[in-house]
Amino acid sequence: MQNRIHYIEKDINYDHEARSEMARKNISGVPAFFIGEDIVVGLDKEKILKLVDHRVVECQVCHTKVRVPINKANIIAKCPKCKSKIEINHR
Repeated sequence: MQNRIHYIEKDINYDHEARSEMARKNISGVPAFFIGEDIVVGLDKEKILKLVDHRVVECQVCHTKVRVPINKANIIAKCPKCKSKIEINHR
């Protein structure tokens, strides 16, 4: 846990639900990492760390999930779907 990333590990050899989820998403490789709406297949450490340095918030207008940085005090983001302004205050 070098980077203090919290995760839930699922073994598709024993977890039928996890195996079914991978099949529904057409994922055939392992390891597979589900980070918000993103999926990383294989151990791409750089990509994983870039994705976990964010949190997912929901647009109040269209309910699209938007990834925003966690290490910033105040953020103004624009929803990629409806272009509404999303304001986040981390303080």
